[in-house]
Amino acid sequence: VALVVVAWVTYIVTLAMNALNGVNLIPGEFTIGNVSDKYDNEVVPSGWVFSIWGFIYAWNFAWLIYVTSCLFRKHSGGYFYVTPELFPPAFYVIWYVNNFLNIAWLFVWDREVLIAAAVVLALCPFTLYILLFISYRRLDQNGPWLAENSPVDLWLTRGLVHNGLAIYATWTSIATLLNLDIVLIYVGGFSDEDVSTGMFTVLLVEILVWFFLENFVLDRYCRYTLVPYVVVVAALSGNLTKNWDPAKRNVIYVCVLLGVTALLLVVRVALVMWRHMTQPLY
Repeated sequence: VALVVVAWVTYIVTLAMNALNGVNLIPGEFTIGNVSDKYDNEVVPSGWVFSIWGFIYAWNFAWLIYVTSCLFRKHSGGYFYVTPELFPPAFYVIWYVNNFLNIAWLFVWDREVLIAAAVVLALCPFTLYILLFISYRRLDQNGPWLAENSPVDLWLTRGLVHNGLAIYATWTSIATLLNLDIVLIYVGGFSDEDVSTGMFTVLLVEILVWFFLENFVLDRYCRYTLVPYVVVVAALSGNLTKNWDPAKRNVIYVCVLLGVTALLLVVRVALVMWRHMTQPLY
C-alpha cells in the first residue's frame, strides 16, 4: 500500500511542478517554453506538438488509478496486488526515480545548464524502458492465468500501463534527441542543419530497430503496444508545420521519415491484427 501511495505522491508533485513552471510560479528565470524558444533549431516542432504532455500525464494518471484499484479488488486466490504480482516493488522504485528526474530536468533546463539537462533528460526514457521491461515480463509470466481468470486486467495492463509508459518513453526519447541537438549546436558550435540531420538519422535508426525488435524478437511481450509510432508521426508532422521550406534538406528528410513511420504504423497494426486472430498469445 505504501508503495502505491508514494507513487501517487511523487507523481502529483511532478504534475504540480510542471504546471507551476508553465505559468512561471516556481523559482527560476524562465518557463520551459521560453528556454526552448531561445535555443531554436531545425529539430524543434511546432508548439502544438508539446500538448502531448497532457496525453502523457493523463494516460499515466489512468494506469495509476488502475494499479490503485488492485489494492481493493479480490479474486478466488486473494487480492490482485498480491497474486498475480504484476507490479513488484522495483517497478514503483523506478517510477519514483523517473518522477525525480522529471523535476530535476525542470531546474537544470530553467538555469540553462544545457549539458546537465541533456543527461538528466536522457535518463528519463531509460527509466521508462526499465519499467516497460518489468511490466512486460510480469504480464508474460502471469498472462495465461489472467487470460483465464481476469481477461479485463490483462487488457487494462496492456492498454493503460504498457501504452501509457510507451507514449511517455517515446516522447522523452525524442526530447532527448532535441536536447542533444541543442547541446551540439549551442555548446559545441556545430552547424544547425548538419546536427539536425544527424538527430533525424538517429531517430530513423531507432524506429527501424524498434520495428524489428517488437515484431520479430519481442512480440510475445509488446504485441499490443502501438502508441510509439503515433507519437513519432505527431512529432514529425509538427516539425514540418514549423519549418516547412521545400528547399531545405532537413524538410525533405523529415518528409521521408514521416512517410516511413506512417507506413510502419500501418504494417504494425496489420501484423498485430493478423497475429491476434491467428497466433493468440494465451
